[in-house]
Amino acid sequence: MKKILFLIILYTAFQSFGQEAITNKTEMCNTLKKMITNDRMYRGGEILDDKTFGKKSTYPQKVQDSVRKLQKKLDNTNTEKLIKLTKKYGWISDERIYCTKLNIWLIFRHSDRKYYKQILAVIEKEHKAKRLSDFYYKLMHDHVTGKY
Repeated sequence: MKKILFLIILYTAFQSFGQEAITNKTEMCNTLKKMITNDRMYRGGEILDDKTFGKKSTYPQKVQDSVRKLQKKLDNTNTEKLIKLTKKYGWISDERIYCTKLNIWLIFRHSDRKYYKQILAVIEKEHKAKRLSDFYYKLMHDHVTGKY
């Protein structure tokens, strides 16, 4: 019995090794919700309609380019912040901080190519540590490795 208890404690400690605990889950939830809001700030809006669904923007190309530049700046800020948070706390799932429908994986999906190596390293570490599910790992992995 003592061996089993020791193994459970050892396994739990190993899983969270190197990761800080999230002490204020409400604050983390609000931070991530703001990041998701920023991720969607201009996507699918009036100016940058998603052409995949047959919509075309009626705005001049200069306006569209300016809005894309604004969205790219937000994406870069979000990516850098999520990489930093993930390195510090591990993958922050909805369940872990009691914050529903975050979909923070979209931040990495919308990241610039210059971040792909960093993202790949982070998601591989989190997947191996079992903090990132197979489903979300594959979604992000396939994207940053060009398999999408």
